Amino acid sequence: MPKSLVLIASSLFLVLLSLTARAEVYYGDEIEVELIAETTNAVPGETLWTAIRLTPTEGWHTYSKWPGDSGDATMIHEWRLPQGATAGEIQWPVPTWLPFPGTDLVTFSYKEEVLLMVPIEVPADFRGDTFDMTAHVEWQVCDLICLIEDAEISLSVPATGGTLEPNPQWADAFAATRDTWPTDDHTLDGLFAIAGDRISFSVSSNDREFADVEQAWFFPERRRVLSPGPLRDVTLYPGLIQITHGQARRQLTDLTEIAGLLAVERRNGEFDGFVINATAATPEGLAALATVAAEQSSSNTGSGASDAPGLLMIMVFALAGGLILNLMPCVFPVLSLKVLNLTSKSGSSVAQYRIHGIAYTLGIVLSFMLLASILLALRAGGEAVGWAFQLQSPWFVAALVFLFFVIGLSLSGIYEFGTSFMGVGSNLTTGNGYRASFFTGVLATVVASPCTAPFMGAALGFALSQSWAVAMIVFAFLGLGMALPFLILSFSPALMRHMPKPGPWMETFKEFMAFPMYAAALWLLWVLGTQVGVNGMVAVASGALAMALALWLLQKSNGRSVALQWAGRLTSLALIIAALSVLRTPLLLPSGGGVDMTGEAYSAEFEPFSSARVEELRANGQPVLVNMTAAWCITCLANEQTTLSTRRVQQAMVDYGITYMKGDWTNQDPEITRVLDAFNRPSVPLYILYPGNTSDEPIILPQLLTPGIVIDALASL
Repeated sequence: MPKSLVLIASSLFLVLLSLTARAEVYYGDEIEVELIAETTNAVPGETLWTAIRLTPTEGWHTYSKWPGDSGDATMIHEWRLPQGATAGEIQWPVPTWLPFPGTDLVTFSYKEEVLLMVPIEVPADFRGDTFDMTAHVEWQVCDLICLIEDAEISLSVPATGGTLEPNPQWADAFAATRDTWPTDDHTLDGLFAIAGDRISFSVSSNDREFADVEQAWFFPERRRVLSPGPLRDVTLYPGLIQITHGQARRQLTDLTEIAGLLAVERRNGEFDGFVINATAATPEGLAALATVAAEQSSSNTGSGASDAPGLLMIMVFALAGGLILNLMPCVFPVLSLKVLNLTSKSGSSVAQYRIHGIAYTLGIVLSFMLLASILLALRAGGEAVGWAFQLQSPWFVAALVFLFFVIGLSLSGIYEFGTSFMGVGSNLTTGNGYRASFFTGVLATVVASPCTAPFMGAALGFALSQSWAVAMIVFAFLGLGMALPFLILSFSPALMRHMPKPGPWMETFKEFMAFPMYAAALWLLWVLGTQVGVNGMVAVASGALAMALALWLLQKSNGRSVALQWAGRLTSLALIIAALSVLRTPLLLPSGGGVDMTGEAYSAEFEPFSSARVEELRANGQPVLVNMTAAWCITCLANEQTTLSTRRVQQAMVDYGITYMKGDWTNQDPEITRVLDAFNRPSVPLYILYPGNTSDEPIILPQLLTPGIVIDALASL
């Protein structure tokens, strides 16, 4: 083509382009702002799609309509349009979850160019040659600081008959932006639940909408609903997403429904958004979610599921694990009560022995099933909890301190709750004492929950990934295993004949059995101190002292005049109320303590656990030994003292170039919970040996360690 024709064609193209649309770009501080249109013309009676184009400088961002910790959304204060034309609402794309460096703050932002699309209805009787539009826009653009600006931006497009013609400059950008709009045309159901200092959102789908989802976020439409950071725990199933956050400061108290945006990132890198109206969860709703989560977790295990042990084998594991629990030191104090209980029944009929054994077994089995049901419901509600979750609550640990201390006082004779007191205490023993056996089983379950015996880990991990009914079978066998020694004893007259006969020795034995109770209370006080600090521990110890004084006054006032008896009772009641009020004190709020992470309590050097740090070390070819522990886990502490802190094991770590890391689960930690779930372990201890080669699978060490086991594992890398 001759050069003259090329120049003419180029000139005509520029003239036509200037006639089709005229817009000016506003160059603000760290941003460009422009009003653009999807088509090159406006047609009377048709919708003209426009957009506010915001293009921040690299490293800067603008804000969405969903409010994060800071920032305000871009606003259009006023439109100036031809007579009869109307502008619709801004259509907001899915934003980015943007943490603020060095803080716990999170904003919901657009880090790159964004088109805030607005539909303009062109009147059918419009007769002008051009369709002129002006918008008064205000925005914030932020990096480490925020700049607030406003400007009037204008656009003119030719008004023609016929059809709308796509603008080749912007048509693709408009189409891509539409793909990022959230939809409200879906069948998803949303629930939210508030527990303690957490708020959890669960969104369920009947058609496995989330099967290919890699990550998810929830953007509420109101502030003071959640605290975006630092806690954000996400659990993904094919048909269920659970997202847990900390509560916002000055949390709203009238929440019956929470509107917001569920944003998901799929494996192919695409983002989808769903407009959600989450309603407050009922107990029935949480129970249903627990079933869904368990079923979907078990159905999503992949091809390796067929290699997992069957239900029958898991039931055997559960039975064996429960049996071994009786050998754990945390259970010993309660077993001493049961020994005293059976001894006191010497001479009873065979039927009475058997009923006591059945009552004790029922107490354990039903308690295990109740704890498991609560655990499944909390996990379905998005809580990052595992087995022994109740001991992560300082108030519960404090209540156990009071319970063990009062039982010890009763056994010591400070206050007699009744001559038949052999179980939990107080009015739990009346008549033939069967209730004492039942509640002794309940107490045994509560104090056994911090312990994880061999075989238990696999059984519990399997149970928490199954339906509620299957999980209850597993937990029932776990309880049966724990109760089995006493159940066999109660059903065997030959064995019962070898039990010592009642006599004066029993009073001395009863008093001696008080000391394991005091030891248990002392251990729980130490656990509490690691959770809340010394002040909280002293407050609970003071409450226990007040209880001791109250029970002593009650004992001393017996047999006195009516006036002195009432004075003693009222004073004791005041002291007991004062002691129990400690459970509500702010001193029992978790302080972030736990296992000593300074390295002074144990001589082994270690790093605090971090998933990112593990990946970094392995990427550099460095093997890592991870110890998931908790202050209330006696098995964990025993392994620390007898194995992991010994000179042999420490030297082996140095010799084999092992980085030793410790994860503290004394208080709730979502990151550690995710690791436990990944290895199908519901609680600590968990010992993971990561080879330096990232293609090699991690090695799980036994729950009961010896120096030889650990050193052999290190040498095998």
